[in-house]
Amino acid sequence: MQAELLRWYDRSARALPWRRAPRDPYLTWVVETMSQQTRIDTVVVRLPGFLQRFPDVERLAAAEEGEVLAAWSGLGYYRRARALHAAARVVAHDLGGRWPSDVAGWLRLPGVGPYTAAAVAAQAFGVATIAVDGNVRRVGARLLGLPEPTDDEVRRALAERLLGRGAGSAAAEATRGLAGAADEGASARVAEALVELGATVCTPRRPRCDDCPLRRGCAAAAAGDPTRFPAPRRRARVQPLALHAWWVTRTDADGNERLGLERRPTDGLWGGLHGPPWRGEAPGDGRRLATFRHLLTHRRVEAVVWRTPTPPADAEVAWYRRDEALALGLAQIDRRALAALDEAER
Repeated sequence: MQAELLRWYDRSARALPWRRAPRDPYLTWVVETMSQQTRIDTVVVRLPGFLQRFPDVERLAAAEEGEVLAAWSGLGYYRRARALHAAARVVAHDLGGRWPSDVAGWLRLPGVGPYTAAAVAAQAFGVATIAVDGNVRRVGARLLGLPEPTDDEVRRALAERLLGRGAGSAAAEATRGLAGAADEGASARVAEALVELGATVCTPRRPRCDDCPLRRGCAAAAAGDPTRFPAPRRRARVQPLALHAWWVTRTDADGNERLGLERRPTDGLWGGLHGPPWRGEAPGDGRRLATFRHLLTHRRVEAVVWRTPTPPADAEVAWYRRDEALALGLAQIDRRALAALDEAER
């Protein structure tokens, strides 16, 4: 089964820029972190700029958090960027620039979960392990014909069928590392091939079973309705949230317009980023500029943009030219609010 999967991967895999040998641990780690909750085509566009700014772990570790958040601007889920930065400092300062070479070592880094730890260990170090994300979970559920398999069930089954060995729980696997595969290159390619298979062939709707290299052993394909597996998860209810952007501007001594921006707490929405004050209430003396809807994972923001002479009483704003504001890195909702201000000033 491994041979069929790898032949399919060599023939059909997307030509992504980071898929080259040997796999660099820093590049692999950044890509895996950036790819969480972000479309691959977006990662392809944004990755070069991030790497130009932070070409290695030492440069990332030496940066200020604000610089990293600015480079991450527009990718969303900014806790990923903060965790990436914190982990880079551990590698550069505490580990002397040496990368962990097994799953357990990666799990000890800030913000690195089981999937990322296994993915980097497999792809960059040849550790014989299965990295289970949503795509791989779906492939495993269909292969086994189980509506609600656990990640450990998927990991064990795929390791037995594709790596020629058993695999225990994630915790046990992390402890022993599962290193020493007969063909480390094959182990690395299997890990990535499974993600590719789930993303391009074994898709949630309308899977292309005729193109699947694992079809002969797939219980869901044999049952005739692979979309039954895994069973749909109940989605969390999207909560509406009304927010008002308070745009305050002033003109400096050189005649430049400056925007009043505050830096948000790290533990809230768009944590650590700069932007106009967003509040649950409208300014009492503002001029309404625009309204729009902004969708987050579990929230639907009903946004109202205002021009007002004074910021909220609880806001600590600093003043920036527009080019400076954009260099800080604004969340997508802030960019939309700025576009509304620009439109009003034309």
